[in-house]
Amino acid sequence: EVPAGCNDDTYLATLRHWLSRIEKEGGEYDFVFYQAGVDVLEDDRLGKMSLSKGGVVQRNKLVYDFAKRRNIPMVITMGGGYPKDREDWSSILDAHSNVYFQAHRYISDCCGGDGVKEGEKEDVVESL
Repeated sequence: EVPAGCNDDTYLATLRHWLSRIEKEGGEYDFVFYQAGVDVLEDDRLGKMSLSKGGVVQRNKLVYDFAKRRNIPMVITMGGGYPKDREDWSSILDAHSNVYFQAHRYISDCCGGDGVKEGEKEDVVESL
C-alpha cells in the first residue's frame, strides 16, 4: 500500500518494485487486467494520491512494458477521475485519453501495425 498523498517518485518506485518481483517470482499468466484509474492524479478531488500527468504516463508505460516483456495480453479499463475544479475536466480527460493513446502505441509496437490481424479489420470496423 502506498501512503496517502504519495507523489510520482514513491508511487513509481513501489510499482517498479512489485512488477520486478512478479517478473522474478511469478508464474505463467493468461492476461493482465489493468484498471488504469486516473484518480491518482493530484488534480483529483476524491483520490488520495498526488501523481502528476507525467507520473501517470510513466505508470502506464511501466505496465505496458511489463506485459510486452512477458508477452501477456492485456485488458485495459478506465477508472476514477473527478476534478477538483468541477468546471475543468481537461486534466482528467487528458489522462484517460493518454491511457488509450499509449495502449495503441503498445499494441503497434508489440503486434505490428494497428494490432489487428489481416482480414480482421473489417470485422472490427463493422462491429463499431
